[in-house]
Amino acid sequence: MGEHSVQTYEGCVHALKQPDLRQSLYDAAAMMMSDVLVNLHGAEHRARRLVEGTIFRKDVFLHYEKNFLPRTLDETIRPFLKAGHGDLVDIGYRVMMNLTVDFAGIDRPQRSPEETGELLRLLKEFSLAPALGQSLEDDVEPKKARIREAMAQFDAQFLGPSRRRREGLLAEVEAGRMDKRDLPDDVLMALVLGQDKLRLTDAQFLQEGIFYMLAGAHTTIHSLSHAVHELFEWLDAHPEDIALLKDDPFFIQRCVFESLRLHPSSPVAKRRAICPLTLAEGTEVAAGEEVAVDLRQANRDRAYFGEDPDRYNPHRSVGGGKTPYGLSMGYGMHACIGRNLAIGVEPRPNSKAADHQYGTVPLIVEALLKFGVQRDPDKPPRKDETITRITWSEYPVIFRPEEALI
Repeated sequence: MGEHSVQTYEGCVHALKQPDLRQSLYDAAAMMMSDVLVNLHGAEHRARRLVEGTIFRKDVFLHYEKNFLPRTLDETIRPFLKAGHGDLVDIGYRVMMNLTVDFAGIDRPQRSPEETGELLRLLKEFSLAPALGQSLEDDVEPKKARIREAMAQFDAQFLGPSRRRREGLLAEVEAGRMDKRDLPDDVLMALVLGQDKLRLTDAQFLQEGIFYMLAGAHTTIHSLSHAVHELFEWLDAHPEDIALLKDDPFFIQRCVFESLRLHPSSPVAKRRAICPLTLAEGTEVAAGEEVAVDLRQANRDRAYFGEDPDRYNPHRSVGGGKTPYGLSMGYGMHACIGRNLAIGVEPRPNSKAADHQYGTVPLIVEALLKFGVQRDPDKPPRKDETITRITWSEYPVIFRPEEALI
């Protein structure tokens, strides 16, 4: 079967909207992702998204921003502040892990660094699955064995107990001993409440719990580390913008948008045709053929992002009513359901700072700056050389609160 590539912004939007193109990026990871939201299609996808969408509300997001995020940051960053240094990648993983499992509904009874470390260990095993298609043939089965073992451990230690607790809470509501409004606002609770509609198996509950942990922590840390690096570089070259960190409440969020445009977590989205169709440019695609939707290239379309689309510029003017972060959060039926939780909403002329939804990534960047984060002058960051796109494997930082820019 052939593969077709789409690179223009409008061509990518057209492809992502096509109901006859199903998700195929994670086909090789079917053992862990066959029945997760991002892989479902048609009626199954709509039903799951409707149930989970009951949690992806502005009031829930604002609650997490104002209550859960500050507590998670304090718990996670305190040891690094005390030490005066750390690794941005490690810090980001720990912050996003703790925040993600709270939103997903994975209970952490201990709320300790050791418990977070165990979740991180499992996350790293799960992260093998999406890359199985690019693994050496001799490595595939050993990796699958590791993934299966990690899935069983996650179910026994975290997901199973969390699900049983929520089923118990629902039983209390149904017995009239508890108000439904007191149930947790998290994805797992939504799935338990939606069981009459979804009829999920134990395996599907497990896959969905892993998916939210993987999507929320593993992909978001990619966005966080790039956002901090690009901001460091920009302020070095444009020190006059340091004042905006204090004076413009939306500046950091715009910086995150621009970084996300240049560095989408998934540079390419892949779809497989379930019947013959025609792409926007007129290319004929046969049933079973794959379409590579080049998000990275679409985000550099000069028609909308100017004559210097490869450069980072948080003051960029974006044309054609397009989002400042391009297609990095997807489009159409598989647009990221957690977009507003991760990066907030785009500020408007009448936006008020006090009730604006900033998103967790911009707020974490802001918090790090308040803690006086700086690049470690003695330890340069290192890129991950095992993959073709730019990802930071290590980003040493120091903390100097007395020199904080905010």
